Amino acid sequence: MIFDRMERLGQYRGICPNLDVLIDSVLGRELASWRQGRNEIDGDRCFLNGNVARLAPANDTFERHLKYLDLQIPLDEGEIITVRPVEDLDWPAFEGETGFAHGPAGVPLDLVPGTFAIFFPGDAHNCGLSKAGQTQVRKLVGKALFR
Repeated sequence: MIFDRMERLGQYRGICPNLDVLIDSVLGRELASWRQGRNEIDGDRCFLNGNVARLAPANDTFERHLKYLDLQIPLDEGEIITVRPVEDLDWPAFEGETGFAHGPAGVPLDLVPGTFAIFFPGDAHNCGLSKAGQTQVRKLVGKALFR
């Protein structure tokens, strides 16, 4: 997991070729210019979703991915995302790319405009926690096939 400021996003090139393409695409245009829904970049290897996500004051559902990493970038007020070591949670068997588990709150990351987080395959993260009563967040969620 990486949590940093947008001005340093380019420093993370070299981790994975598909992440490099995603980083170059994100840095190559205004963040607000990405449309809601799926934005194609390189087929299933790399794409970016424009989302309006609902937020809640509490949420005990963590997720993890098997093949893709997430690049999360808030566009407005932001959200709290908590993280825990994947071994701290009891993961039921799942099919597909994303699994879910319930557990106590993890370490909070305060994603605000100007910051980003990268969650690698296997990183347990809990999205969608509100700050100061907000009910939604506009954000970009980039997906890059990790290899």
